[in-house]
Amino acid sequence: MVKFINTKELFRDVVDINSYIPLPSSEKTKLDLINAIKQKEKMILLTGEAGSGKSLLLHSIYHELDKKDIFFVSNPYLEIESIIKLIKELDINSHHILLLDEAQLLTPQIWENLRIYADKGNITIVFATHDTDINDLLSKKHFKTRINYIIKMKPITKNETENFILTKLLKNNYNEIAAMFKKKNFDLIYKYTNGSLRATNQIMYKLMDVLDYFYKKDPSKFNMEKIDNKYIHIAIMDIKATDA
Repeated sequence: MVKFINTKELFRDVVDINSYIPLPSSEKTKLDLINAIKQKEKMILLTGEAGSGKSLLLHSIYHELDKKDIFFVSNPYLEIESIIKLIKELDINSHHILLLDEAQLLTPQIWENLRIYADKGNITIVFATHDTDINDLLSKKHFKTRINYIIKMKPITKNETENFILTKLLKNNYNEIAAMFKKKNFDLIYKYTNGSLRATNQIMYKLMDVLDYFYKKDPSKFNMEKIDNKYIHIAIMDIKATDA
């Protein structure tokens, strides 16, 4: 029996390093970011639209680099006192890396404090923030001269959307379900998601619910050879109704 309901867990919108798929665009961004970190730049901005995969990319880098002198903070707003205390106690003669996710939550004063600590030269701070939140920051003269790199997460392409979905399914041995997806399915999914990883996960998660419902309702009428786009349309409408 096909287990669509189990498959949907692959697409749950959580930051889990095991769910990272090395797509060409994200791997290029990761390489650029790692190179900037290794050059010991003081402050680096990782920007991108909400759902572009910034959080997962930071997790991937954190797990790839030497853990001795790298720190990852998923919500700096809640942990800012601990962050400041940590930076104050870092060995001035060693180089350290601080990865700050959701940096748009920080106040202008905290940004300024972190800039001052970065100026000591013993730490590289990577700020992951939304595209729309950096304009005010970059308008400040002292940040223009200190942020050496602004690295942007780009939306994934249609081919990458297809690879993302199929890789998740095949990697977890859901070969039968992967074979059901055709070009017209990926075209419709991409039209809705527009290259957003979060939206791709969201629609796939909901689609598995829809497929599970119709398969269980009448298996004899359910076509296991391909996915009718009507099911994807139902998933999209369900998502829009939930978000309304």
